[in-house]
Amino acid sequence: MPSIKDLWPDKWLRAEHLQERRPTVTIQTVTVESLFNPRTKKNEPRLILAFFKKELRLPLNKTQAQALVDITGTDDYTLWHAYQVVLSAGVAPNKAATIVISPVPDAKPAES
Repeated sequence: MPSIKDLWPDKWLRAEHLQERRPTVTIQTVTVESLFNPRTKKNEPRLILAFFKKELRLPLNKTQAQALVDITGTDDYTLWHAYQVVLSAGVAPNKAATIVISPVPDAKPAES
């Protein structure tokens, strides 16, 4: 069936993509990009995660970034590559759909 997503495919990972799945993913890169914030009506720097063998990337909010600090043990996001995490759909305090980032039990950084 034809879809508008054929013309404008998603480039960002959203909670609806995960549905009931809880994939374990490996962080390939963490970059800083300027994204438009509709609340402030300005471009703002955001951390963007890319994952090995995954097409969609994940722009982080502050809660997700803090979860990665807790998982990796460092706030230096340049050291987050190769860490494995579990992604799941959740609900933020403002009732919006969000992606929850959780540790993988006994996970260690993968070889790059």
